[in-house]
Amino acid sequence: MNEADTHLLELVRAGDHDGWNSLVARFEKRLMAFARQQVDQTATAEDLVQETFIAFLKAMDEFREQCELESFLFRILRRRIVDHYRRQGRNREVPVCAFQGTTADSGDPFQHAAAPDMHASWYARRDEALHRDFGVLAAAIRELAASLQRSEKFRDLKIAEGLFYAGCRNKELADVLRLTENEVAVTRHRLIERLARFVRDAGGSADDHFSDAATTGLLTSVWESQRPTCPKRTTLGKSILGILPPEWADFVRFHVETLGCTFCNANLSELRLNDEAADSSSMRERLFASTVGFLRMKSG
Repeated sequence: MNEADTHLLELVRAGDHDGWNSLVARFEKRLMAFARQQVDQTATAEDLVQETFIAFLKAMDEFREQCELESFLFRILRRRIVDHYRRQGRNREVPVCAFQGTTADSGDPFQHAAAPDMHASWYARRDEALHRDFGVLAAAIRELAASLQRSEKFRDLKIAEGLFYAGCRNKELADVLRLTENEVAVTRHRLIERLARFVRDAGGSADDHFSDAATTGLLTSVWESQRPTCPKRTTLGKSILGILPPEWADFVRFHVETLGCTFCNANLSELRLNDEAADSSSMRERLFASTVGFLRMKSG
């Protein structure tokens, strides 16, 4: 995690009320923006965000810091929204990317599939070896994305996140990128080989992860938790101002508009709605008041 999130987490784990208030203030607007994308009523969205913060406090001791706090919170909220529709008797997917209605759910092996009252953390998995392998694969994915960004190989970067993050098929991604299906397939094979090599070098078992990468969904699951190709908020802010270099601007458009990353669109919504500060302050106070009791329970 980044330094600011690590500090906030330390304060919250110590039962510090100001730390919890700061964490709520840091994330509530982007979580609300995400929830509003998925449900019709603002009151319902606020309830779901409140449930998310409470679930976070309940899962906090099991949070192993293998991803950013934002991704962890988005993950919890996404599951809460799915549960919300299930309570209504509706089986609705909440995809991480809106690309052509893609609803591929990765069958996340780290996700509890138990009773609705259980928190949405996939960190509480009893199999410790699985978590160790997760960490190795997550590091491999972060290194692959960072390498492609440093070398400005934006075509390969688009293919990587289209396949492993959005869950696109080779042909539909080829059509969007104006490539042949074979070009996408060859690039996919090369990217998977790079990931496998990193895992082997780190002492992991690449065969366990890549024997059937197209169907296991493991790469998609870990990619979603790490979000290594999601633009930073500063980059999203520059995209709003139109001051990104052309290659980066093109990639951000692909990520946000073509793939339709729901998390980044939520961040963009927050960045564009800073003029609602007064209303947001009132909502933040309600969220803090309705969740701080659970903090006292954790620290008492």
